[in-house]
Amino acid sequence: MGVALVFDIEGDMALFRKPYTTTSMVSYPFPPPTAIAGLIAGIIGIDHEAGQDAKNARYWEKMRGVQVAIALLSPIRWINTAVNLMKYKNTNADMSEHIQVKHQLVKKPCYRIYVQGGEIYKTLKQRLEREEFIYTPCLGAAYALADIKYRGEYEAAKAEMDSGFNTIVPGYEGLELDIVRSGAVFSEQIPVQMTVTRRLSHTVQVYYAQAGKAGSPLLYLRNQGALQSNMIKGEKVAWFNAW
Repeated sequence: MGVALVFDIEGDMALFRKPYTTTSMVSYPFPPPTAIAGLIAGIIGIDHEAGQDAKNARYWEKMRGVQVAIALLSPIRWINTAVNLMKYKNTNADMSEHIQVKHQLVKKPCYRIYVQGGEIYKTLKQRLEREEFIYTPCLGAAYALADIKYRGEYEAAKAEMDSGFNTIVPGYEGLELDIVRSGAVFSEQIPVQMTVTRRLSHTVQVYYAQAGKAGSPLLYLRNQGALQSNMIKGEKVAWFNAW
């Protein structure tokens, strides 16, 4: 059935900014696939070429065929605070003007990332094994520094249809939730892929169970529809479609 890389990423805080927010910084509770793509590119050192044009995100060319999955390993907790931002739009170095911007940060998050496929797979595996990252890993914002722990490479086996999912589940065509078995279910509309000029390609509605309860948080489905899944290291994983 193939193999997949598994690693955990955690930090003191995270900010995966929702793009439709303006006067405040509101975060997704977990890294959307677009953030995972940037993280992978940073680990293996793919240049986005933004130095030539600020709109560039050329690493997306290297992400073709890659699939990712995301699991919550810690309860979702929030920090709401205001951050002083300096106005620095002229060349006279006058930073006396500033504005306080409200920030919503994820507090002490921990996530598990699964990766399979694509031309970057071998290089990513080598970087994770050696703990040699070209660019400093972060959780969204550059100041939200992250620690990465490589868990290993595991077989992606066929998943049992009746078992619950340990990961965030993308709501692809035909998917039906089992609310009774799952209990509380949360949802978000998240970005999945960008173009090489940082334009949004498409989004997807995702569903997830809150971590931190007794036992592993599980999400059950009545119908899996077009969703792809595997059993990896005893965990049922729901894949986002390949980039």
